[in-house]
Amino acid sequence: MTEIALHTRSFHPQENFGAGGLFYEGDNRGFSTSLGATSRIKHEVVINLEAAKLIARPAISDVSRNAIFGLDQDYSDPRKQPKAEVHGQVDPYRKDGDQHAQVFLSYRGQNFAMPNSDAWHDFYKGVVPELDVSNSLDIHIDRTSKKMTFACRMVGDGFPNAESFLLDGSNQPLFLVTHRRIGSATGQLHGNRRIAMAAASGKVDFPSDLLGSGLEAYFALDYATHVGGPIDLFEENGGKPSSRGAWNQMHARRDARGDWIRRWISDNDVQWVRGRAGSSMP
Repeated sequence: MTEIALHTRSFHPQENFGAGGLFYEGDNRGFSTSLGATSRIKHEVVINLEAAKLIARPAISDVSRNAIFGLDQDYSDPRKQPKAEVHGQVDPYRKDGDQHAQVFLSYRGQNFAMPNSDAWHDFYKGVVPELDVSNSLDIHIDRTSKKMTFACRMVGDGFPNAESFLLDGSNQPLFLVTHRRIGSATGQLHGNRRIAMAAASGKVDFPSDLLGSGLEAYFALDYATHVGGPIDLFEENGGKPSSRGAWNQMHARRDARGDWIRRWISDNDVQWVRGRAGSSMP
């Protein structure tokens, strides 16, 4: 098949957001390419290479719950669903030629697991901070050498965790970027901040318009520090991966929850209680 699906997702890796997120339930998972993994927001763009077009799916949210306050929200109401915008282009398909595609997407969503959210929807929409993520992907396919070069960059609020990956026509995955959250829900989500979150680039085997096993890694960065500096995933991994399987494992086996400092800040930094709403990191 000549379709590649770009998946971008925001999720919280712990069982709940802690005091810093008013104890709403998280996704309790690590970085993953499983389509069954829950997320606070998930989005898909299908890149149809043969038809040279992008097919944008609606952004969706899995159920939000707060066991302490007895609240939950399934986002079946269209007013409460996350919103997404997609722009880009795909060069005309040539069976034996080069092809280039660019995708730029952004999504935003709010937590509506709030008391009387139907009657007070407009009020909550005005006061609940939005989760914002923008993701850009650039791919170049050389069908003579049977290679695909990719470059991905993600920006946004920096909270919570985020990931992006490709699935080819046979559902074989290629991780693009992974981001470990900074800050906390009450302090990090105010405003569309567009801080650097993650970036990566490489060249992967691409025979017959499907992902192959060989991969040449260029760089992989996660801007997950308090001052916004990058973490080099090759250093974190103990070496540069040389296959798609090793590249995927490098991302999947990262500690999505982070060290105790990261977990403490995420769980306990209730900035609005301290009168610092709107301040955040980095």
